[in-house]
Amino acid sequence: MARGLSTALNNELATNNIKPILLVEILFPTPQRITNHYKDITHNSNSYTASGHLLSITNKAESAEINVSNFTVNLSAVDSAFTSVILNNNVANDIVTIDIGLLDSSDALIDTYNYDKGYIESFRMDTGKAVISLICTSHFSDFSRIAGRRTNEGSQQRFFSSDRGFEFAGQTVQDIKWGRS
Repeated sequence: MARGLSTALNNELATNNIKPILLVEILFPTPQRITNHYKDITHNSNSYTASGHLLSITNKAESAEINVSNFTVNLSAVDSAFTSVILNNNVANDIVTIDIGLLDSSDALIDTYNYDKGYIESFRMDTGKAVISLICTSHFSDFSRIAGRRTNEGSQQRFFSSDRGFEFAGQTVQDIKWGRS
């Protein structure tokens, strides 16, 4: 299935001379754009720096259902470039975008398509292996959460003005056991 790929990408795929590269954009307070290619790449007026900092990206599984998927971007911590940014800033919910591009025989970028996009949920630092892992969650992560909802009359009235189901809840229910018992 073509999945909306451009004509140029479809034509390059038909030649079986495929040279894929990764373009990773991490929107830290100072955005970082890196590639696994041997030279810098410019795409959409942004320059992606070629470096050994991008170690790996986890595989992604597809499903017919809408779900919250996670992916991990592993970066080198040998240089303090990413380490200082992560330790000195709040990077939670910073956007990470991963695009895959295809190069032609002269190493010119033909086009890209989006592989994944998400928000940094947490990070891990392995000082023994000098690896920083950015654990990212897809943009579907907060769709099921309704901010500010409480199980009381005021909150219920805010969303369902004619529902009086919680009117006496404070008098009858003293302790609710949530989760496993």
